[in-house]
Amino acid sequence: MKTLILLILLAAFNVRAALPGDSVYQLDSRWQDSEGKALAIADLAGKKRLLAFIYSDCMTACPVIVSNLQAVQKTLSPAEQDALGFVLVSLTPGRDTPKVLRHFAGQRGLDQHWTLLSGSDDDVRTLAMALNIHYMGQANGEISHSNTVSVLDEQGRLMFQQSGLPDGPRGLADTLFVP
Repeated sequence: MKTLILLILLAAFNVRAALPGDSVYQLDSRWQDSEGKALAIADLAGKKRLLAFIYSDCMTACPVIVSNLQAVQKTLSPAEQDALGFVLVSLTPGRDTPKVLRHFAGQRGLDQHWTLLSGSDDDVRTLAMALNIHYMGQANGEISHSNTVSVLDEQGRLMFQQSGLPDGPRGLADTLFVP
């Protein structure tokens, strides 16, 4: 049993050690997905990711962000979809429980290519800071935040960021899959 535990710890260390120093996957943060499964941010390694910060009861910018990402997904071939992951990080983790995020995903028609994450306030703030995403709670319960989509490579390095789809959904998709 001790040998198995040691092997698991060594494997986890090797995964983190293999990541470049500028990878957001180097962050020591724990998350919960919409199914209630615990995961480390490093568990997202292995494919490109489109990552955005949202909160489920937002009525302004967040629905637009999600719709834009869905429009990108619709332009992708099945192989491209399998090579890319969509990640939504909740800015209101106290309200966006796994059950709430699961309901949100169902309402929005988000499929298996989407990962919805909720973490501690500190982990959300740390990831946002690492990606230069700004947000601030308002007195009315709304969250003012950057409407930015971050594109991460397979190892969690920031490739680029953009707001909206200035070149349309296919323009962003083509940027992701340039040979």
